[in-house]
Amino acid sequence: FGSSHFGSEPRGIQARPACAPLCFFRLRAEQAGAGPCAAALRVCACAQARARFAFPKMLRVGAGGVQRVPISAGTRAAGAPPGAPPTPSAGGGAGVLSFRSVMAEKTQDSSLAGDEVTLRPTAKAYPTGKASAKAPARTAATPGVKFEEESEFQADDDWEEPQAAPKAKAKAKGTVALVNRAKAPPTPGPKGGKAAPPRAAVAKAKAPAAEESDDWVKQFEAKWAQVMGDASDSLNDGGEAEVDGGAEDAAWEEPPAKRPRPGLPQQSKAGGPRSPTKPPPKAGAAVAAQKRPAPSSTPSAPGDAMDVIAALNEERPEWAPRCTVEAARPGQPQRLTILMAEASLGDTGLAHWCSWFDRRLSAERPAGQGPAGGRIRYKASSIDFSENQISVTGVKALCNLLEKHSVRCEVLRLSGNIIGNEGMRCIAKYLTCSSQAMATELHLSRNTKMTGEGVKWLLGCLAMHPAYPVWSSETQRYVPLWIRAENQRVKGEAGYSVLEDACKGLSCSVCLGETNGDIKCNPRVCVNVGCCDELKHNCVAHLCSWEAPEDAAPLPNPAAHARPIFAHAGRGAPRAPPSGVDAPTRDEPRLIYEDDDLAVVLKPSGWSCLPQPKGVNSAWAKMNPLMRRRQVGELMAQEAAPPLQAWLLLHFGSDPNCDAARDQASDRGIAHRLDVEASGPLLVGKTLRGFEHARKQIAAGLLKDYLALVHGSFPAERGECHAPIDTSPYLETKRVRVDGAGQAATTVWEAIAEYESPDRRERYTLVHCRMVTLRTHQLRAHMQHLGHPLVGDTLYGDGEVPAFCPRLFMHKYRIGFFNLQGQACLEACSLQTVPDLWKALGRLRKVGGMAMMGCGAPGL
Repeated sequence: FGSSHFGSEPRGIQARPACAPLCFFRLRAEQAGAGPCAAALRVCACAQARARFAFPKMLRVGAGGVQRVPISAGTRAAGAPPGAPPTPSAGGGAGVLSFRSVMAEKTQDSSLAGDEVTLRPTAKAYPTGKASAKAPARTAATPGVKFEEESEFQADDDWEEPQAAPKAKAKAKGTVALVNRAKAPPTPGPKGGKAAPPRAAVAKAKAPAAEESDDWVKQFEAKWAQVMGDASDSLNDGGEAEVDGGAEDAAWEEPPAKRPRPGLPQQSKAGGPRSPTKPPPKAGAAVAAQKRPAPSSTPSAPGDAMDVIAALNEERPEWAPRCTVEAARPGQPQRLTILMAEASLGDTGLAHWCSWFDRRLSAERPAGQGPAGGRIRYKASSIDFSENQISVTGVKALCNLLEKHSVRCEVLRLSGNIIGNEGMRCIAKYLTCSSQAMATELHLSRNTKMTGEGVKWLLGCLAMHPAYPVWSSETQRYVPLWIRAENQRVKGEAGYSVLEDACKGLSCSVCLGETNGDIKCNPRVCVNVGCCDELKHNCVAHLCSWEAPEDAAPLPNPAAHARPIFAHAGRGAPRAPPSGVDAPTRDEPRLIYEDDDLAVVLKPSGWSCLPQPKGVNSAWAKMNPLMRRRQVGELMAQEAAPPLQAWLLLHFGSDPNCDAARDQASDRGIAHRLDVEASGPLLVGKTLRGFEHARKQIAAGLLKDYLALVHGSFPAERGECHAPIDTSPYLETKRVRVDGAGQAATTVWEAIAEYESPDRRERYTLVHCRMVTLRTHQLRAHMQHLGHPLVGDTLYGDGEVPAFCPRLFMHKYRIGFFNLQGQACLEACSLQTVPDLWKALGRLRKVGGMAMMGCGAPGL
């Protein structure tokens, strides 16, 4: 459909300017369900476009695929005027790709070639006589479609303007009439005698005209798909060979770069083959390229996919106009439109909609390819489910669907529902499931069950995430997420106090909307002084509808994004060992958070979390405090890794309310585990009620952030890994493996700092990882899969432990959950809480990343 739009427009007739084409072949093919027609040629009626298409280009199909070829003077019929159409070559078996060549030559069906709609110039464009006898004629089978006698749209580009008088040429500049040859007036003969009968009349006399019927449409679809099956793929892949159309083509705007199709030679602007920049692929590579699946946005069986889509649209005619999927453009995600506001869905209706739209998006995938394979991405300008009475059940189904199909959106509208804090957990999980921001605006106003704790949880999930604040390519700045969350429960001083607690406890910042001259904060720009730098900051959200009380203290200014990682230890600072222990082998666990039912314990390296350990004496709970401290010292000094359950019993067992610590069946309250070599916070239950609540929180999804030092440097600042993990061999080998048959696993990572060894022989990268899922050894297996094993990892690395690091460099940095009172609890343990890792970084030289930007990172 022209140079820059060839094979890239969405299906259906689109709104177009006056000089755009009315592609008849594309219209006929799309009415039959064959998708964009690969044989369509573009002609414009405006003078500028006619100058561009003075030397037209056509498509030729052959053994090598579909190629554009120039129309040279040697291909025109003898005696034809300069603008007359060329005569197709009869040799080689590969002719000009048109509807007639497809339906008549390929299928040998004379009935389909009988009824023709042709193109001829207007009477002023071609004078009568010999030239008019050679008037161009193009065929297409479209019975029942009528056109105006004089149309402002041109439909072909196979002939040039005749060399007529200047005045006549100016009057008939580029005007072409689409007429039915059966109704056209007879054309005078070469000698002025009787008019020669049109070729269409002769064809009709030989074969009956095709009728518009279901059988005809099915026959057309089958034959068109058979001939054109590979044409659309080659065009979408940019595999067509470009040939110069003449001197006037030099004024064309260069089309966007396209990926070359394997096996098709590229041609230069001079018409000859381009000199290859790389050696030709080997035979095995060529075979692999031929077996490569089709682009993910195009189904492997177009007819079947379109039938499924049509059936789904008929199944829900009230939803289909509101939810559309446009054709994918090369190198871009597919565009979606989801406008389901005030649809009276409720949770049940939204569940049905998710099932219906899941099948709709699955129809866009190649056959046999699941959601994980290929990672097809979609993008919507707006996803609107406002005023639908949706609760946590419905929003969970919606977020799972969007996460499954990697749907990003500019605006996510969920206002006017009954979403509570648990629903906010689902929304936060969706927003943080990728290394790219899944939304730039979030509207949650008038959700009656949402409280300040839900807003705090959302801010905590956005804080320290690799994708937030959002990088804007327009302003070259990091922009906070625009959030509208007005609610009676978070209005006025109550809402502001929530923000104060969140910023203080989460080491983040929030912008309430500022003005700098005529510029105000908006979803694309933040005028806060701390957000106007190119460096990544920790201002994660715009809450411009929230107002600060007159006498309230200002919120903290934005700071460096990575500063909390290297902050002071705080409550996680190491404690002095018990008396009588001079050189402990490991540090003692510390309490980071505690309430009546739950506790967060910082587990140092060297403590085991294996279930039901031996050597834990229930009588320790009855010891006096001095004896319990001596027993803790013995555990810290012993060579073998002591069980963490022993420390829990010694610390909580004497409290009569802490029944979980004395219960061996509940594993002393441990709800989840860490590797012996790793360190970080763990959620434990002090009471049996708290233990059951902790298990429910783990099932709902904890917030887990990790820090790891890996070998090598990453080519990008952030990314994600979706490699499935198979945990079946863990019981035998104590290892897991990346395997397509394993469980889905997602790790989002961000490079924080780059180091190098003092002798400058090796580079290391400190990465921050958000665990979207948490499988056994997920982080270690994913980093090894990416080619960057963890430092000190003898199980997945090269087996060597470097001298500067005494153990596995993996530390859980943060944990988040809701306690039994519904409060959002997010606890962080910086690197200063683990002195051995802090000292290890201090032995390396800082060479790049955020460590060089005033974050307080250790290093030479």
